[in-house]
Amino acid sequence: MTDAAASTDPEPQRHIGYLIRRAQQHHVAAWARTVSTEISSVQYAILVVLDRLDSASQRELCDEVDLDRSTVADLVSRMEKRGLVRRWRDPADARRNSVALTDRGRDERRRLAPLVHEVQRELTAPLDEADRLQLQALLRRIL
Repeated sequence: MTDAAASTDPEPQRHIGYLIRRAQQHHVAAWARTVSTEISSVQYAILVVLDRLDSASQRELCDEVDLDRSTVADLVSRMEKRGLVRRWRDPADARRNSVALTDRGRDERRRLAPLVHEVQRELTAPLDEADRLQLQALLRRIL
């Protein structure tokens, strides 16, 4: 008997992919309501990474936030237009774009941080600390 067959939940609620998608929808709604409708959670991740690294190549950003090059290039372009990051060609390698936070980007990252923590609290409110840590560990194992 498979795990799905052993579940008493009706379909599609017994499928992990369905639950992950619904959890993501819940996250997007909470993010828009609490954090920002202008800066997505992925853009926030880029702000956080650049704050930690000072600057990074777009390739490094791809690796850090686990996105493909074209998606990161598009995100960085939009963030650059909003004045959150600056981008320049690496003088040692013209194929390489480097990216860093602007003062505005750093301020925005700091302003949003407590709101991001509030969304995390909201999403995990039904869980106790042990369950929240276990959920994080299980999601990391899946990924």
